[in-house]
Amino acid sequence: MNGEVLAGRYRLLTLLGRGGAGEVWQAEDTVLDRQVAVKLLRSLDGDPMDAVDRFRAEAQSAARLTHPNVVATYDVGAEGDHVFLVMELVQGPDLAKLMRTSGLPPAGLVEKIAVQGARALDAAHEAGIVHRDVKPGNLLLAPDGTLKMTDFGIAKRAGNETTGLGVLLGTASYVSPEQVRGEPATPASDWYSFGCVLHELLTGTPPFSGPTADVVMRQHLEAPPPLVTRTDVPAELAGLVTHLLAKNPAERPSSAADVTALLAAANQTQVLAYPPAAAAEVVGVGKWEEDEAETRIHRAPGRRGFPLAKVGVAAGLVVAALVGALLLRSGLSNDQPTAQAGGTPSVPVQKATVAPKTTKTTTTPEPTPTPTKTTPTKKPTQNPRAVLVQRLRTLAAQVRATQQQGKNSKPPRDAARQLDEAAQAVDQGNLQSAAQHFYEARQRLSEAEQHHRWQATQQIVTLFVTIGKSLPRPGGNNNE
Repeated sequence: MNGEVLAGRYRLLTLLGRGGAGEVWQAEDTVLDRQVAVKLLRSLDGDPMDAVDRFRAEAQSAARLTHPNVVATYDVGAEGDHVFLVMELVQGPDLAKLMRTSGLPPAGLVEKIAVQGARALDAAHEAGIVHRDVKPGNLLLAPDGTLKMTDFGIAKRAGNETTGLGVLLGTASYVSPEQVRGEPATPASDWYSFGCVLHELLTGTPPFSGPTADVVMRQHLEAPPPLVTRTDVPAELAGLVTHLLAKNPAERPSSAADVTALLAAANQTQVLAYPPAAAAEVVGVGKWEEDEAETRIHRAPGRRGFPLAKVGVAAGLVVAALVGALLLRSGLSNDQPTAQAGGTPSVPVQKATVAPKTTKTTTTPEPTPTPTKTTPTKKPTQNPRAVLVQRLRTLAAQVRATQQQGKNSKPPRDAARQLDEAAQAVDQGNLQSAAQHFYEARQRLSEAEQHHRWQATQQIVTLFVTIGKSLPRPGGNNNE
């Protein structure tokens, strides 16, 4: 078909790929003199009519979306026995081809893909569209790093199912548990599929695999997601994948803001330095002044300030007055007659020659416990080292509990031993040694899981993610 012109306007140039019932061509728009992509439905002879309906639905769905992370749709038409869709041409591979030709992308790129893909899903869902076929082949990466979501061929408008009962559309490796159960696809289903894509980008395989689609879909229903064990993957990114792959749709991130928030923790989490209790108690000093200054900078002219800053200043004055009173009382008890401040001291004056001129009453008030009531009590701070040691020991116990009889008992037994050693290293203040034992244990379990010799529980997955936030990456620069 090379050189063929559709609708007297689009000249087909190069075949870019085939899939399902369609072909994608690089073409020239002879009217606007620009390069475009033309998705061409193959000859309709023998094709089911619902394929044509889905193709037209794709055009309608895609045309409603205008977003930098969604492939733009320009035109739709028919030529003889062909139906075609004209789209933005993205000069870059899809993620499936990227992995085949270049291997796994670095964790930093996967994080950018996660954010951009989340924005594309937000745009689709806000337009009332559920994609239902989010997979690496439908995500294109432009040379400038921009991610583009495409192929809404089986998309539907939310609340308007277009497929027959019992028909499960989408690829088995990326389908959500609720779709496997025969429930309608929802935006949460797209987020689950996106989690499967990110898992594959980080590990090289989708989270679940098997010899048949039935086996894979059963794993989507029952098996907890395997761990992401690449040492260069931040715990927050691995945690995002775990959240996206939650069996319960309500527990998954549901917006780009959720995804960004989960990833932003990577810039806020620091390796535990175990500060002394005295240092921990001074956190927040000067906060009132900082808040007041920031309020002045961002407050609109003529608007009243937030009263919290005023309350803080008043509280500071009260505390200062109480402290001054305590110091004054302490000075008088040491026979310092010059420590009077215009009032009767709270202890009897021993020297008769001192005659206070400003005394307004002859009754000496009894000392009251008021200052001690207002003195802030120091709450015991939880030792971060002890928390991390406890988490490691809990994880070791849970891993040990998954041991089975026979050859399948060795991986969890060895991993549990390494986790105990990690806990001991943390207790001794050696985080680098602890990290080495921790990540070796995680790698051992991941390999056992890939060979179906061990299966993680959701609690184990969560503990690995949580602990990983507090330990340095192996080989990383850590200047504790």
